[in-house]
Amino acid sequence: MTEEIPELAQLLSRAARAQRTLVAAALGPVGLHPGQDALLRCLWLCDGQTQTELVEALGVEPPTVTKMVHRLEGAGFVERRAHPGDRRVSTVWLTGEGRRVRQRVQRAHNGVMEEATNGLSAEQRATLCALLSVVADNLDNHRNGDAT
Repeated sequence: MTEEIPELAQLLSRAARAQRTLVAAALGPVGLHPGQDALLRCLWLCDGQTQTELVEALGVEPPTVTKMVHRLEGAGFVERRAHPGDRRVSTVWLTGEGRRVRQRVQRAHNGVMEEATNGLSAEQRATLCALLSVVADNLDNHRNGDAT
């Protein structure tokens, strides 16, 4: 193991922690907690998903999605409806407010990413994205048992 590896791990952790903190602060005025925006993003891409589909898309445990859906429903961002093909299954749908908040959430995230990449050129940002994508894929593959 080279000496850079522990430093890289610390930098990734530090950047992720700072990003989560800033996103949480930016989402607060919108009425969201961290993680809830990711669930909404799934619905913005494809509304009317089952909780099982949301669990798979988010990579979290079922109770986490249940709790998020319950809170987002209470806040008026989503609603649950019976699945048309199986009344025992519910689907999660955006409300008008859930659709309206999309631009505010995107602006919050964009502001944090602008702050995070301040001073980087467009080329450096693209390189950073490409490199982090490789790191994320490597870690996902390892977690999913696909490591070689």
